[in-house]
Amino acid sequence: MNSLRLRLFAAFFAVIILTLAIVGLALLLILRNSPLIDRTAVTRLNTVARVLAQQTPLAAAASPAQLTAAAQRLSQTHDLRVLVMEAGGAVRVDTQAEAPALRPNLRLSRPSAVVSGARQGQARDAAGAAWTYLAQPLGDGRFVVLAIAQPRFPALAFFMEDLFWPLAQAGAIAAAAALALAVLIARSVAGPLQKMAVVAQGIARGDYTQSAPTRGPDEVRALGQALNSMAAQIQATQTAQHDFLGNVSHELKTPLTSIQGFAQAIQDGAADSPEAVQRSAGIIYDEANRMRRLVEELLELTRLDAGLRALRREPVDLRALLAATLERFQLRAQAKQITLSADLPAALPVIKGDADRLAQVFTNLMDNALKHTPAGGRVALAAGPVPEGVQVSVADTGAGIPAEDLGRVFERFYQVDKSRARSGGVGLGLAITKEIVQAHRGAIHVESVVGLGTRFTVRLPLAWPEDSTIARRRSESHS
Repeated sequence: MNSLRLRLFAAFFAVIILTLAIVGLALLLILRNSPLIDRTAVTRLNTVARVLAQQTPLAAAASPAQLTAAAQRLSQTHDLRVLVMEAGGAVRVDTQAEAPALRPNLRLSRPSAVVSGARQGQARDAAGAAWTYLAQPLGDGRFVVLAIAQPRFPALAFFMEDLFWPLAQAGAIAAAAALALAVLIARSVAGPLQKMAVVAQGIARGDYTQSAPTRGPDEVRALGQALNSMAAQIQATQTAQHDFLGNVSHELKTPLTSIQGFAQAIQDGAADSPEAVQRSAGIIYDEANRMRRLVEELLELTRLDAGLRALRREPVDLRALLAATLERFQLRAQAKQITLSADLPAALPVIKGDADRLAQVFTNLMDNALKHTPAGGRVALAAGPVPEGVQVSVADTGAGIPAEDLGRVFERFYQVDKSRARSGGVGLGLAITKEIVQAHRGAIHVESVVGLGTRFTVRLPLAWPEDSTIARRRSESHS
């Protein structure tokens, strides 16, 4: 029963059997009190009575022996019990004399609506069995009584004789149709599922080129689309992981090479003067610091990805935080002859968040802007309220970012200027910035024009979604 076709056929067949059983039971209940059963017996008796009225074989019989023989022939021909009765009720002939005595009371019968002069009714024999009869006068004061025994369970007998086989034939036809439907439905469902199994096995082997079918029922199509989406995400993750490992290896290899080279120079005596030793030691120190920053930023990203860096959710005075960030970069901007400007309102809405992490966000953006702005340029910090939140932007007049690179600036280790020696950052600052902003349920985007400059915009909500849920629950509990 593991096959989908067998399960569908079994389900359809069970439904058919259950339906037929319910229909049969309903028919039995209807027939139990239905006049249809008696009507069938009366119709049969009327037919025989009309034939008897035309042939009158019993009226022509002269002697009792001839009368008995004629009654027996009539009984055998039409499968009836035939009685010849006097008007007073005495029975002269009974074709089933060995059976319990049957004495219909003709005075209790009613006129037949079909055979002229005949009377019909029901009677019970000496054993209590029910009989339907029709009494037809012979013209000499006697009556010929045609009787049909009623079964003990007439409704069941009528059902078995007249309805069972039609229902059985209908069930057989329905079963054949169910088998055909089971095959068709199983093919439409099992075909895509089998293909999806092949695709899933391919994904497990690292083959992401296959595509799951998206045809069939809605549920199967949804499963196929989810499988294709999962394959695409896995492929993207594998590619990102491969690039990540390559970038980490490169970023570690470069300072290690410098450290190894200058340490070797000191060890071999190539740095033969105090100034050369001091210079080599300084480079080793700088490269070690660069490796430390790389490891710290990697750990920071790992914690953010894994959700291990818990964010404090405290009221944050965003204007004070931005003003302090701007103050920290004043000396650096003056040294590079870059003009810093701020457009901060007297008051900004208080938001909930982690002040240290938000300071890291705006520090990264300001550092990035100053790094890529030439002397004589400008860096502007602006903030203001927006619907349901606050918006902060950092704009510079640097070289700008080409359109083909805009979509990748938040990728880890990605740097727009690939020819520049990576003596400064390692390409993780914007990735960390994006992770922190998203952890605050915010959003960050960038816009840039080559030759004019770049603007990073951060939007932060005043409250997180669960804050409104908690507030609503509190108000409901107090009401």
